[in-house]
Amino acid sequence: MATARTRAPLAPLLTALVALPAFGLDNGLARVPQMGYNSWYDLECSDAMNESTLRRIADRLVESGLKDLGYQYLNLDDCWAKSRRGDGTLVADEAKFPDGTLKPLADYVHSKGLLLGTYTDRGEQTCAGRPGAARHEELDAKTYAAWGIDYLKEDSCNASGDHLTAFMEYGKMRDALNATGRPVLFSLCGWKSWYAPMGSTLGNSWRIGPDDNNWQGVLQNIDIMNGLETYAGPGGWNDPCLLLSKKTTGEAIMTELQTRAQFSMWAVLAAPLLISGSVLNMSAETLATYSNKEVIQVSQDPLGRQGRRVLGGPVAEGTGNVFARPLADGSFALVFLNSGKEELNVTCGKECFGTLGLSAPLAARDLWAQQRLPDLQDLSFTALLPPAGGHRFLRVRSRGRFRGGLSLAG
Repeated sequence: MATARTRAPLAPLLTALVALPAFGLDNGLARVPQMGYNSWYDLECSDAMNESTLRRIADRLVESGLKDLGYQYLNLDDCWAKSRRGDGTLVADEAKFPDGTLKPLADYVHSKGLLLGTYTDRGEQTCAGRPGAARHEELDAKTYAAWGIDYLKEDSCNASGDHLTAFMEYGKMRDALNATGRPVLFSLCGWKSWYAPMGSTLGNSWRIGPDDNNWQGVLQNIDIMNGLETYAGPGGWNDPCLLLSKKTTGEAIMTELQTRAQFSMWAVLAAPLLISGSVLNMSAETLATYSNKEVIQVSQDPLGRQGRRVLGGPVAEGTGNVFARPLADGSFALVFLNSGKEELNVTCGKECFGTLGLSAPLAARDLWAQQRLPDLQDLSFTALLPPAGGHRFLRVRSRGRFRGGLSLAG
């Protein structure tokens, strides 16, 4: 895992990269973690990954109220591109996108007040064997701009694992996007924590671990995230992958409890909130999870500080943990999480709260119960949590009102 203590080996890479034409991303985007939908775990490369389905998803993002809560990006993942023309221009799979481009879809998505994202790879081919961006960065960036693309995820399949090579290849696409003059959120998908120290010079977010795939994958990426908090902030975010629930087919990737636990952890870790379960067949409970305004407020806090572990050990090993995040109004968001197989009491006491510089008494609010809790007079809180995703999400601060008028009442 890359931490502040492992920056030294990257020094030669940093020096070498200064020579790149535009050292740093210049698009003014992602001042808070991006929110939206990504097609991968929902549709993958199925026949349902087509323009008609994606238009229906755009409709549903609006009708469900998710758009108004901040979920503004509708992002295609792999399997949309088919080939290149003689001049090198990308061609969308006409069986899925009849125009052979993504422009009609972009126009429709924009008409709904949403933004459209798409996908490529820095290698010769994408993970699914579709055309990659290697040696076509400038042309592809111009094509995306002409189509009206607002977000680009660039994967790392079929590409070099050498650090400097990876940084330089991502730098090519960064510079090509900058050169179009169109603000395009740039999401790096390199699956490794060593992207974190360089991430903000290259993109707006960067994957720090493998595909999460399931609950155990979610836990693995939470552990990787811890220690990388110094690299995240307004404009650039550590990305532990996508939000999981049910696919369009109805297959459940995680339990409802685990979906809510992941959402809580992604909020406290200042991670991008990209729903990759079914929007068209979303359960009422999952919709309620993704619609919790108080949790979203933590995610989108303008201070832009990523949370960290203040109690416990590796969650992938099945332990009790507390993660905490400082917020702009002086309060703290705390998630108590049980990743083990048995019911567990998780206690944040004087030492735990003390690491945050807090002292008694504390006002506290439960963000899922949406109610004020009794003041913490002795600087201790214990949560009895069910196994495999049991959690409590609190917001705490010195007793009284939050600056700006937000109170813990209710």
